[in-house]
This record gives sequence, C-alpha cells and structure tokens, in this order.
Amino acid sequence: MKSNEAVILTIDNAVTRAEAKSELNATMLKLRTQYGFAPAKGISAEEMDQRCKDLVDATRAAVTQYVNTTGNAPDRMRNTAPYKTSKDFPAKKYEGLQAYANVPDDRLKRAPLHTAEAIGNLLNFNADYLLKAKHEAAVKARTRKEWQKAEYEYVEKSDYNLRDLYDDLMERMDATENYITAEEYRAERRKWKECGYYACDNRFPISKEHMRSHAFKQSGLKFRRPDTKYCSTECRKAQENALVRLKNTGTLLPEHAYEYILDDARENRAEKEVATSSEKMSKIADLP
Repeated sequence: MKSNEAVILTIDNAVTRAEAKSELNATMLKLRTQYGFAPAKGISAEEMDQRCKDLVDATRAAVTQYVNTTGNAPDRMRNTAPYKTSKDFPAKKYEGLQAYANVPDDRLKRAPLHTAEAIGNLLNFNADYLLKAKHEAAVKARTRKEWQKAEYEYVEKSDYNLRDLYDDLMERMDATENYITAEEYRAERRKWKECGYYACDNRFPISKEHMRSHAFKQSGLKFRRPDTKYCSTECRKAQENALVRLKNTGTLLPEHAYEYILDDARENRAEKEVATSSEKMSKIADLP
C-alpha cells in the first residue's frame, strides 16, 4: 500500500513539476518577447533603468511561483560535452559543479526558457543596455576639462617617444667610448621635436645631423624641416580631422575611443580579430 502511495506521490510531483515548468516557460516567452529586443535608439538612462526594474520584478515573481510550486530552483544546464578518453583519463560522470561548468557558449545562448541560464541571459541583455545608456549620459555630461584629460591619455602612435630618445642619449653619456658631454646632450635634444598630433607621442628629427640609433631606425621616422609640426603626413591629416570632430562633438577623440561596446558586439569583434590573427600567422608560416 505504501509503495503504491509513494508511486502516486511521485507521479503527482512529476506532473506538478512539468506543469510549473511549462508555466515558467510560457511566462519567460512573454518576457523575452517584450524585453528580448534592443530598446529604442536614444532611450534615456532613467527609462532604461525602469525597464530593467520591471523585468526584474516580473522575473522574480515567475521564479518565486515556480519555487513555491515545486520546491526547487529552475533547471540549470549541464555540461554534456564529450571529451577524449585515454588510459590516464578514463570516461567518467560529471559530478558537483563540474556537471554545470564549462557549458559551451553556443548552448548557453540557446538555453531553454525555463532554465536559470535563459533567465540570466535576458537579465544580462537588458543590464548591458542600461550600462550603455548610463555611459552615454555620462559622456554627454563631460566637461571640456574632462575631455582634455581623456585626450591627453589617448595615444595612437608611439614609435619613438621621449623616453626612447632619453634612453638613447643617456646610453651615449654613460658610454666609455664615443660618449657625449652634457652640452652635446642639450644640443642633440634641440635637434628633435614633438609631433603636433594630439594622439602621437613621437619625437622626430629636425636636423640632418641628428643621432641615428638602432631604435630610431626601427621607428620608420625620417628627418623633417624645422618648421614642420608633424612627424608624418598621416599625423597632419589626423589632426585636421580631430579639429573637425572637436567642433562637432566637443572632443578631439574619435567615437570608438569612448563609445560603449555591447557584449554581443564585443564578442563579434573578438572573433574577427582571432580570424585575422590566424590568417596573418598562416601567411607568416608560409614564408620561405
């Protein structure tokens, strides 16, 4: 008799769990339909914050109902990825945290709606847009002084900077042969000039009689006239473009230097960079 009651109870629990899972799945489908898409362009940080709060409240209510009904937390995805076995590493069952760790990203992105991972995906998706909205609001509120600090720290080119020049000259001063004096050091410093492009740290020679170290030769820089402001034509054009941006946006910086990159876009960029690196490595490997 007791065994029959146990079987009936087990069946009832299974039915209840299945019904609760189906209800949670349906609720999450509605929430994903409502919140699983990018918000309107230009949404304010306050509006995005309210959207996230509404989603959190709805998600919490759905999960709470599921837990109260079943006595368990929503399902979690398990690590079912196969791995090669050997004598030293025989086949085994994943146990404890190993059962849930290292689930492939493609499976996590396609997690069933009733799982904790799917719920987390939806929350993270909206949280990412909230951070983006707050970042954009902070960018708009930056003062010119704050922009100047960011511009000072932003560097695009540093092929032969002041530190490189200083190290070369100090090496010559400390040498036991063909060394230079303090006066010669000061004279040599006057033969070099700082590039006028705000994002370039290069020092370039404005005298044909300048020092030619190995480090300088590797930089690719060349002698330029004393009245030249830039180390290259590219830097001159880049500064002209930066001044146009300053009028339009209030900063010399290009947009990519301060824009917020969403998680998905960041992953896509990383994949492209890896592919490009692999192609470059293959070309290098094929060289004679």
